Amino acid sequence: MEKVNISGKICHIIINGTDLPTIYWGEMKDSSETIEKVLALCENVKCNYIIYETEDWNADFSPWEFTLNKKMSFSGGGRKTLDRLMNDCVPYCEKKYGLTGKRILCGYSLAGLFSLWAFYESQAFDGVISCSGSLWFGDWISYAESHIAPQNSSVYLSLGDREEKARDRIMATVGDCTRRQYELVCGDKNVSRHILEWNGGGHFNEPEKRIAKGIKWMIKGDENDQI
Repeated sequence: MEKVNISGKICHIIINGTDLPTIYWGEMKDSSETIEKVLALCENVKCNYIIYETEDWNADFSPWEFTLNKKMSFSGGGRKTLDRLMNDCVPYCEKKYGLTGKRILCGYSLAGLFSLWAFYESQAFDGVISCSGSLWFGDWISYAESHIAPQNSSVYLSLGDREEKARDRIMATVGDCTRRQYELVCGDKNVSRHILEWNGGGHFNEPEKRIAKGIKWMIKGDENDQI
């Protein structure tokens, strides 16, 4: 794994083949343990990884401003993150490593929401892996209802079966929001492959396994190994 500073942000890069799909995966700074666990679960998956770090999770992965409650708010720095991804990270990696394969976005929780938003907003990716995405985020469904996916794309959604039992009333809407998101995906003529996978447990239950399942489905298709 190569550690590279791209425009002031650290990226962890693994290249297995220039024509293979490349996973652009957003993670929190100092998430090496999570990354290692996912990679170990995906050791037989043939793809490249560009794992880009953030230092301010709630700011950098929120597509617009939103106040959840008195303790938690989001400043909407997702536009800067997307601009950095599209203007700096993707061009740098594709030029330096000669990447020609499909581009796939990947993220968990708020990074899962961001990945889905970036997928719609940029129209520059062939697939998205949104694991336990924070689809309860204010006005998300309205946004999704007014956008379409890139042509011939693939969408992987997942959620834990206890996530909609959250104490916060807004977060507790995540089940219905995810179901609605999947309805939109199913009705989108531009989406050629899609799945909504339900996992056991709440939001923090085995996130590495959930990410790995998404990557395996996206890259290996229906021959998804048990994790």
